Amino acid sequence: MKRAVSVIAAAVMLTAAAPVGTSAAEDTGSFMLSYTVENKQATVTGCIGSDAVIVIPSELEGFPVTAVADDAFSGNTDITICVIPDSVKSIGERAFSTCPALSTITLGSGVTKIGDYAFTACPALSYIDVNKDNPTYSNVNGCLYENGSDLLLYAGPADAVINKDTKTVRKGAFFGKADIVSVAFPDSVTVVDDNAFAGCLSLKSVDIPDSVTTLGKGCFMSCSALETVSLSSSVKSIPENCFNSCTSLRNAPFPDSITSVGNGAFYSCAGMSNIYLPASVKTIGSEAFGRRYDVRSSASENISGFVIRGEKGSAAEKYASDRKLAFAEGHLEKGDVNSDGDVNAVDASLVLAEYAATSSDNPGRFTGDANTAADWNGDGDINAVDASAILAFYAASSVTSL
Repeated sequence: MKRAVSVIAAAVMLTAAAPVGTSAAEDTGSFMLSYTVENKQATVTGCIGSDAVIVIPSELEGFPVTAVADDAFSGNTDITICVIPDSVKSIGERAFSTCPALSTITLGSGVTKIGDYAFTACPALSYIDVNKDNPTYSNVNGCLYENGSDLLLYAGPADAVINKDTKTVRKGAFFGKADIVSVAFPDSVTVVDDNAFAGCLSLKSVDIPDSVTTLGKGCFMSCSALETVSLSSSVKSIPENCFNSCTSLRNAPFPDSITSVGNGAFYSCAGMSNIYLPASVKTIGSEAFGRRYDVRSSASENISGFVIRGEKGSAAEKYASDRKLAFAEGHLEKGDVNSDGDVNAVDASLVLAEYAATSSDNPGRFTGDANTAADWNGDGDINAVDASAILAFYAASSVTSL
C-alpha cells in the first residue's frame, strides 16, 4: 500500500507548494490528503491511502484549509475518527457519507455550513464533538444541531427522543440507522425532510404529530419493519417515495387534510392491502398504491388482492380503474374485517386471532381499513373486547332478522 501511495504522490506532487487553482496532495504519514487551492485557500478533496484517524491540518503547503469538498471522504471504509480544525468553514454535501467505521467527528469553531447528507449512512457514528465557540452548530444530547433547532444528524440510542426545541428533521438525519426502534417527536417539529428516516430497518411504528406540515421525498423509504403510521392531520401531501418499500406497513389511515399522494409513495407496500382514500385526495401519482417490482419479469406488477376503497367518482376510483386494481365504495362496515359484506362470528374469530398474534409480539395480519373495521369501540386497540362486541352485534342482528 505504501508503494502505491508513493507512486500516486509522484504523479500529483510536482512542486513544493501548489500554485493557485491547481490540485495537489500532502503526505501526512500512512495516508495523503488531496486538495485544491483557489484564492489562496485550500479545500480538502479526498484521502489517498488509509488510516483509522484522520486529522485535517489547518494549513496545507502554507495555505489555510477552509473547506472539505463534496464527497471528499464518501465511502471510505477505514476512517473511525476525523478531526476538523477551526480553520474549516464549510463541509460539502456527502463529504463523509457511507463511512461504515466512522464513530467520532470533531468539529472546530469555524464551521458555519454543512451540506446535505454530509454524515449520512455512517451507522457507527455515535459521538459528535462540537467546539463550544462554534456559533452555528452544537451537540444536543449527542446529536448534531444547526442553530439549535434543525436536527442534522441523530447519534443517540435506539429509542430515539427528538429534542423538544427541534423544528426540522433535516435530510438524511436518521438515514440508515438500522438500530432505531422507535421515535418520539415533539410538537415543535414542522418539517420531516427528504430521506430523513430512510433505511431505518428496525423502526416499527411512527406517530407523526399534527405540528408537522411537510413530509419530504422518501422520508420513510425502505423502513422494512414499519407496521403502523399515524399521519399528521396538518399534512396536505404525501410526497413521492415517502413510504416506498415499507413492506410490513399495514395501517396508515389518511386524514381528510391529504389532497395529493406522490408517485411511488406506497410502492411495494404489500402488507397494506385494503386502504381507504378520502374524497379530499384529488391527485394520485403513478405507482402510488397497489404496485410492486417483480424480479422475475424486471417490471412493476399489481399486488394480488390489493383493494382501494373510496367514494364514487373520486380520484381513488379513477386510480384503481387505470391500474386495474379492485375498488370498493366507502369504508369497510364496522366489524366486517374480512370485507365479505356481513358482520358475523367469522369476523369475531379473526379479531381474536389478530389479538392473539399481536399480544405475543407477532406481526398482525390486518391491513389498512381492516384495522378500523376491527376496532369496534374505537379505542385504538384490537382485542377481545372488540371480538365480544362483534359477536354481540351478530347475535342481536340474527335475532332481529328471524
